[in-house]
Amino acid sequence: MFYNKYLKNIDLRNSRVCVGLDSDIEKISDKFGVNEEKIFNFNKYIIDSTYENTNTYKLNIAFYEQIGYKGIKMMEKTVEYIKSTDTPIIIDCKRGDIGNTAKAYAKYYFDHLQIDSITVNPYMGRDSLIPYLEFKDSHIFILSLTSNKSAQDLIISNKLHIKTSKLANELNRLFENRVGIVAGATQECIGDLDEITENEIYLIPGIGAQGGDLKALIKSTYNKNILINSSRGIIFSEDPKKSLITLKNNINEEIDIYEK
Repeated sequence: MFYNKYLKNIDLRNSRVCVGLDSDIEKISDKFGVNEEKIFNFNKYIIDSTYENTNTYKLNIAFYEQIGYKGIKMMEKTVEYIKSTDTPIIIDCKRGDIGNTAKAYAKYYFDHLQIDSITVNPYMGRDSLIPYLEFKDSHIFILSLTSNKSAQDLIISNKLHIKTSKLANELNRLFENRVGIVAGATQECIGDLDEITENEIYLIPGIGAQGGDLKALIKSTYNKNILINSSRGIIFSEDPKKSLITLKNNINEEIDIYEK
């Protein structure tokens, strides 16, 4: 189960970093190939460089869907390769539908791909979430407080992050640690969620390229079940392994300072 794997990699790898494989084919060097296979070759290079210091990998499905069928095959090939490193996998797909449609999505991710977790959009209610949790050991991250600027107008002003986090907490109790939330590092009100959540994992985008400040984040939330995602800041850096280790150490240092 994702929750247990997450905790295991905090102990084993001392890491709360999620490496985002937002592998945009237009940004990948031709040294990895000249067709769709370059995506897998690039991902393999990143994985080989980082898995010993990574808690989790997250694949944003958009960067694979954009080139069609072959892109999806490269995603599936990447998923299988990650499994050989014993690292949990999130597919960032932000699904949000009900009934048989949600069940069909869930079957692909949890039955066919057999990945650990996906991101889901909760704005169609419980009916859009339950089908994913009906699969054995499945896990979901509910979009609660996204890091984009316009979230301020829609989500925060209407307190939707409070409502969705309450829903996540309710489902996490019911389904025993199989629900987390997405909470953007750029939003100062992230600390408001601590009074609602219990042991839900926070999947946190926004550190690095999107302008989120790590020190401010750690001060804003006392929930240490955090999983901080970095995509471009690691995979397209000059030295992915070095960039990852730097972020990992910075996170641990800030948590140590806060706990003292």
